[in-house]
Amino acid sequence: MQKVSALQACVTDADVGALCHTGGMLILHTSDWHLGRTLHGASLGDSADAFIEWLVALVRERGVDAVLISGDVFDRAVPPVDALARMRRALRELTEITTVILTSGNHDGAARLGLFADMLTPSLHVVTDPEAIGTPVEAGGALVYPMPYLEPDLVRQVLSDLPAQGESGLPAPLPRSHQAVLAAALRRVRADLVARRGSGDERPAIAMPHAFITGAQPSDSERDIQVGGVPSVSADLFDTLGGEQPLAHGLDYVAAGHLHRPQDISGASVPIRYAGSPIAYSFSEAGATKSVTLVTTDDTSVTGIEVVPIPTLRGIAVLEGTMEELLTDPDEATTASYVSITVTDDARPERMVPRIREVYPHALVVVHRPCQAPTLAPAMTVRASRDPREVTEEFYEAVGGRALSAQERELALDVWAGLRGKDMQ
Repeated sequence: MQKVSALQACVTDADVGALCHTGGMLILHTSDWHLGRTLHGASLGDSADAFIEWLVALVRERGVDAVLISGDVFDRAVPPVDALARMRRALRELTEITTVILTSGNHDGAARLGLFADMLTPSLHVVTDPEAIGTPVEAGGALVYPMPYLEPDLVRQVLSDLPAQGESGLPAPLPRSHQAVLAAALRRVRADLVARRGSGDERPAIAMPHAFITGAQPSDSERDIQVGGVPSVSADLFDTLGGEQPLAHGLDYVAAGHLHRPQDISGASVPIRYAGSPIAYSFSEAGATKSVTLVTTDDTSVTGIEVVPIPTLRGIAVLEGTMEELLTDPDEATTASYVSITVTDDARPERMVPRIREVYPHALVVVHRPCQAPTLAPAMTVRASRDPREVTEEFYEAVGGRALSAQERELALDVWAGLRGKDMQ
């Protein structure tokens, strides 16, 4: 366990870049491509293309032995045609130079994604069937255990290892929770590892779960997977593999998928890492550095973890300020980014959105929110006898934060005169 503990220290500092690289077999961990996704209506296809091109070049340059994609390759169960074509191209190019292991996430349509799983080439493994859990793919000098997303309501019977109940002879269904079904899945991994370790197979073992692990930091772009009000599973499951005690040599790395922020998870002696999405899918991810993770293995263990930043085709930024502040000498990188902008002028500026987009052509969200909300007068009863023009002026001043200008007042008078003329007809 000393080797694992030392590695955990390396993983904790993974955000500084290359770490503990000692040579050996090389495995790349990525996830959550979400091909077909948009950002507030803007297509991210060009960013996806740029990422795939960069990834293939990295795999070729570094001589990567296996690529692990931990679920959510598509953004929805029935992806658009361009997303399918993009994925086909990525897999074709990757499998020409390495082995790819792919699992389904909560966004993917598992049945569709795994339809041709038994017809694939030896360099491509697509695992979507929960019953396949516990059977490793031997790649990159490691035992890789793919684990597709486990929806409790769909798999609590399939994965059950509880005693039989009733006349059916079927095992009782597992409790309706992510914790219960993932623990049962990991017990299948444990059983396989016990048999292999007993026969002298000490190759490093890697699990590929698609789940929300306790201690992780989510973003706004993940789909809620709560069941019974609880979305997460405990990190220590990966130590015990669903049993009561850890194995002498259990898992060596957990290549997690589902969360879009690259991050390490504490709470277990085995390194647990989310590679994160390659592209930002919400403005809550502004400022985050996207990356893939390179895992180095020797004959018996994981020896190094390296975080490789992904170049960004178009950045993402959140801005706030007055129109004058926002439009004066803007940063060139920001004007080229996807931007969410909050305008804080006391009164809503004229032509606010067009003026913003003249400077920030990729502004996807533009809202007006005064720094100081106008103080509303106590509610008044509007009597029929009150002049509608007076009520209009008071309402505008309360909501807009200023009185009507002379031109606006004249326009209001013309409108009221026209309405009054219609009433008298």
